[in-house]
Amino acid sequence: MISPNADRAHGLLENVSKIYHSDDIKKICIEEGVDDAGFVEVNRKELGQVREEVLRLYPKTKTIVSICKHMNPENIQGISRSLANNEFHKTNDELSNISREIVRRLNEMGIRALYCHPGFPMDQYMLSGKLWEISHKPIAEQAGIGRAGINRNILHPKYGSFILLDSILIDVEVDKYDHPLDYNPCVSCQLCVSVCPVGAIHPDKPFDFNACMTHNYRDFMGGFEDWVENIVSSKTVKDYKKKVPGDESISKWQSLSFGAQYKSAYCMAVCPAGEDLIGTYKKYRKEWVQQIVRPQKEKNEPIFVQKGTSAEEHARLNKNKEVRLVNNIIRPQSIDGFLTGARITFEPRRAKGINMTVHLSFTGKEVRTATIVIKDGTMEVTNELKEKADLIIECDSEQWLKLINKEVSVFGVLKLIVTRRMRINGNRKLLRKFQNFFV
Repeated sequence: MISPNADRAHGLLENVSKIYHSDDIKKICIEEGVDDAGFVEVNRKELGQVREEVLRLYPKTKTIVSICKHMNPENIQGISRSLANNEFHKTNDELSNISREIVRRLNEMGIRALYCHPGFPMDQYMLSGKLWEISHKPIAEQAGIGRAGINRNILHPKYGSFILLDSILIDVEVDKYDHPLDYNPCVSCQLCVSVCPVGAIHPDKPFDFNACMTHNYRDFMGGFEDWVENIVSSKTVKDYKKKVPGDESISKWQSLSFGAQYKSAYCMAVCPAGEDLIGTYKKYRKEWVQQIVRPQKEKNEPIFVQKGTSAEEHARLNKNKEVRLVNNIIRPQSIDGFLTGARITFEPRRAKGINMTVHLSFTGKEVRTATIVIKDGTMEVTNELKEKADLIIECDSEQWLKLINKEVSVFGVLKLIVTRRMRINGNRKLLRKFQNFFV
């Protein structure tokens, strides 16, 4: 008698040479409730570092199945944040259940699989500055699910912005793989640019991730940690209420009770891309602006920004919005986290007209080198020493993390320099400027 484990092992060996039909797998996906599915071979060079993410999660991966679920647009297009968030959460839960059932049915076919439903990161100590374990958007683009629009959302040919994504990693090859759409559903209307309350979206500039994260994700990681520190540092209830208005305390309660709440999904709400909506937009463009775009812009609400940022300047232009200055805490736990975080917290306006090259060399627990090049409001980070440096910083990696996480006092910095665990060479006057580039 052959044991079940032996049967499973035999099945795994068969998968080495057997190629499955993508149409059969896609049929399963559709039957379980997804609205579209596409296939990408794991070795496709266009995946870049996403391939490393995939293989870290499931080393046996040969094919990635990208799937999407359609949301109800009207719930997101309205001004009610509770109705919009409910739609996000319900669709998110539904997609999770669908992914699980797809994997179960693939297992019955002899295909081993791992679904990567987007959830909240739990292994915080492992984070290298990136808050998600796998990047669904690049996979979806390669699988032909859609293309990234100006709003940075994946735009499906039929459903436009109103989709949620997941990826399923399988240990077999399929007979046909998909490729990116040969056109972009984005119509370049720039309504997303006009309605973003923090000015995070630009048609010809990089997306301001920090501005979006500070406001839209205020009830998530960085904002939540800031809230906790406001509680701990408050001497009295009165002191706490000066730092945190009552409505924000209630918002935290709502997020803890019913799921983290997004503050704004306006870039998605106003988007007319996709066959389902583009006809209505083209025929009733004026009504679209009056009924969907204008209410979002005229809605009275708090906007969370960091002091001295482009987001603050943009938010203050709208008299309907109440600007609240906050901290969005990003505390990297590794040098990779620091370098990734530097890209996020870089404030271009502070580096306007300034050119400098900084060499960073880390010793101790993490031996790494990096170069940060500032050129008139732009920043480039590379994981090697290149070009001639204006400023050279050498530091023990653990001490550097304590330093940027503000766990070291001024005297502590001096001690690092005296004990030579931190060395600064080049134009030292640039050090203060360099520190000011980040929020």
